[in-house]
Amino acid sequence: MSPVEKHETIERFNLRRFFPYRFSILEQRLSKAIAQKYMTDFGLSRVEWRVMASLAEFEKTSAREICEFTHLEKMQVSRAISSFKRSSIVLQKKNNDDQRLTELSLTKKGWKIYRKIIPLVKAQEQNILSVLSETEQKQLHKILNKLEQALD
Repeated sequence: MSPVEKHETIERFNLRRFFPYRFSILEQRLSKAIAQKYMTDFGLSRVEWRVMASLAEFEKTSAREICEFTHLEKMQVSRAISSFKRSSIVLQKKNNDDQRLTELSLTKKGWKIYRKIIPLVKAQEQNILSVLSETEQKQLHKILNKLEQALD
């Protein structure tokens, strides 16, 4: 059997209909659309924004915990933290209970930037979700929760 004949017996695979591919492309497009706000106005990368948002959510946390929460690579988080420390956006100090660990938190400057970004990204999120009805938005969140649980 020739290589051409061998391939003819295989069912054609439609990548554009493959859920993981479509979801990945959608995630990239969503991130890019929202990132325009904090990149243009604040010079933050996507990784830096996710690190900042994590720090705001947990107030005091470690780089390891940020990696676990965001699913970002350790090196990406480390670079973002280093950049933030140079810009006085993040404070890093030793953990009182375990001196081997460090705690990260936003500085006043970091909180000020974060508070300016939040309304922008929320508005962008609402703009994107506005094509869905309120019921569809609830269904979307329910479906996302189910998929996350299935992957856990």
